[in-house]
Amino acid sequence: MGYCTYCLWAVNSLATLYYSIIPSLYLLRGIPLFPQVSSPWLIPFTYVIFAKYAGSLVEYLLAGGTILGWWNEQRIWLYKRTSSYLFALIDTVLKTIGLSDSAFVITAKVTDQEASERYEKEIMEFGASSPMFTIIATVSLVNLLCFLGMVKKAVESGSGLVMTFQAMALQVVLCGTLVVINWPLYEGLFFRTDKGKIPSSLTIKSFTLALATCISFSLLL
Repeated sequence: MGYCTYCLWAVNSLATLYYSIIPSLYLLRGIPLFPQVSSPWLIPFTYVIFAKYAGSLVEYLLAGGTILGWWNEQRIWLYKRTSSYLFALIDTVLKTIGLSDSAFVITAKVTDQEASERYEKEIMEFGASSPMFTIIATVSLVNLLCFLGMVKKAVESGSGLVMTFQAMALQVVLCGTLVVINWPLYEGLFFRTDKGKIPSSLTIKSFTLALATCISFSLLL
């Protein structure tokens, strides 16, 4: 059991991707996946979520960390599992079946003055058109588009946000949390002008993929 914690890190990327995308897409279509607020079956879900993150926060604070540090840790945890862990899983599977022969490549680690200043200010550094950034940017934009689409539909239909929350509380909370936790990505995609921002080509590609995903899922019968 102890070894499984480490051996299954890469496999957990699939579950993380699922919970980062599917509930938000179903929220966009107005289809609940979890119990409603009025259902007693909501209690187990709420308990597991609260216990997991409350325990993690307490453990982090007891180790000398801060609430902001813990929040950033959750952000990095999400990004690792939806990018590097996923690539590691794919590469391992391909290597196992003999379709890949990957090798470790040492890259230069030269940092300019502006990058050092951004690091001191705790500003996330992007700057490269990496496939890993494409994945996390696309997932973050899917959640943003789904959340905005849900709000738009709730207002236009007359049901209101309160009724939507009562019917799909956990999905609204999950999607909203993912939007908040991805705020540095949105800054890198749309608002930043320094060299550490996400390149414009990657922004266009990620937005196109996210929009196509949301439109395609919305049109499904």
